[in-house]
Amino acid sequence: MTVYADILMLVNFLVDYFLILLAARFLHIKPKLVRMLLSSAMGGIFSLYIFLPQTTFIIQLLIQIFMCMALCLLAFGFNDIKSFFRAVATLFAINFAYSGAMIAFWLVFKPYGMVINNSVVYFNISPLFLIFFSVLGYFIVTFLRKILKKPFAQNTYCEVTVVLNEKKLKLQGIADTGNSLTDVFGVSQIFITESGTADALLGEYKNDPTRFRKIPCNTIMGESLLDGYRIDKAKVFFNNKNYFFKNPIIAISSTPLDGCEIIVNPENLN
Repeated sequence: MTVYADILMLVNFLVDYFLILLAARFLHIKPKLVRMLLSSAMGGIFSLYIFLPQTTFIIQLLIQIFMCMALCLLAFGFNDIKSFFRAVATLFAINFAYSGAMIAFWLVFKPYGMVINNSVVYFNISPLFLIFFSVLGYFIVTFLRKILKKPFAQNTYCEVTVVLNEKKLKLQGIADTGNSLTDVFGVSQIFITESGTADALLGEYKNDPTRFRKIPCNTIMGESLLDGYRIDKAKVFFNNKNYFFKNPIIAISSTPLDGCEIIVNPENLN
């Protein structure tokens, strides 16, 4: 059967996009769309590996690991070694499961228009058909993940470190659904704190318009807008684990916080 390079790259671009998106969901990170598209495009280019002679399992495994490292670097960036290899392991596991499912399907049904070589899958099918089932599969997995995840305890204490340039504050925080704020652009995690804490961290940067954001907020009193400021990074120490956040937003509460200095959205720690 003839394998067309343009269809091969398009198919793997679309598949890789949803695999990366699924990995981001499991990692609780929200990469920028442009980074995900670039990473998916690299995955599409990598699929040309199908035209090379069949290699051994060990070589294929090493190439797959290298590919996952390259895709994660493009999609998620590099914060630290531990977070990077956690992302690589997550993407590799999802990619491994997908490849395994495709190989099993191919071995059992031998469908016409499907080719597998060097762990690269080629479908000679309509791109619209592929997009539909890729989106459907993504939402099915996301739905299952939501109904199977464990409930998060209320008012769970944690330690939060916020950083802006050389200034660092270590704060007593709680993870509570009282903070269910999400960035409308879908790219940043949001922490709620008091004005005094924000002033101590931001200093003169509080007047920097590039860091200022208005955060929509719904409360029992109605809708309002909170002042928010983008900082460099944050680290949450919870349940003997560190969670790292790049360029999060600290939103200033309109009322004093009770029993803590900062509130974390528990979804980011689930």
